[in-house]
Amino acid sequence: MTKTVAVTIEVEVMVDETKFTEEWMTEFRKTMYNFRTINDHMKHIAQLQAREIINLENHPKEFIEGYGHANEMGISAMIVGQDEEVQ
Repeated sequence: MTKTVAVTIEVEVMVDETKFTEEWMTEFRKTMYNFRTINDHMKHIAQLQAREIINLENHPKEFIEGYGHANEMGISAMIVGQDEEVQ
């Protein structure tokens, strides 16, 4: 049997916009991803939290590759909703 399962996870992400300067974003793009906006970073952080690669709910000072310690960058994230549906 094969079925498609839709999994939706809603993540609330907060960042300190003052940390995401153009200079910082340029340096980030040199070694990480070609993110151009803060929204790009917020989507990435949400994916990391949803996939449990990071767990900022329980470890707010966690080190995030490319960002450093979450609390130092003003980053927090928490899962606020989850749904699964077998189609």
